[in-house]
Amino acid sequence: MPKISIIIASEKLDKVLPPMTLAVTAAVSGWESEVFFTFWGLLALKKGHNVGEVSSDYKAYERALKNAVNSGSIPNLLDLLKYGKSTGRMRIYACSTTMELLGMRRGDLIDYVDDVVGAAFFLNNAKNSDITLYIS
Repeated sequence: MPKISIIIASEKLDKVLPPMTLAVTAAVSGWESEVFFTFWGLLALKKGHNVGEVSSDYKAYERALKNAVNSGSIPNLLDLLKYGKSTGRMRIYACSTTMELLGMRRGDLIDYVDDVVGAAFFLNNAKNSDITLYIS
């Protein structure tokens, strides 16, 4: 089975939705899909955090992107996670080092997170991937 591994290091809407769309599309297409949220990307997995801001590079498109998400023409992060996880082929990991850095505990994370792991664990899994992406 093909495999994709993605590292997400930003909590911004324009940095989270594209890689998550790829991860979910891969899972729906029969691929194994793993996503590792680290540094500021980990904030996207925090309960109550609104993944709504767009990075400064794309502020001019913020209204259009938010309107697309709010209208349902582009799925939001929670819908992507729900859909991807329903395939049984997508795994979501939170970075243990970043959790310590930010003072977060497992209970602070949304339920779609499969495990809290270190970079070494994720890289060991990713080394056999057909595609590996880093998004920051």
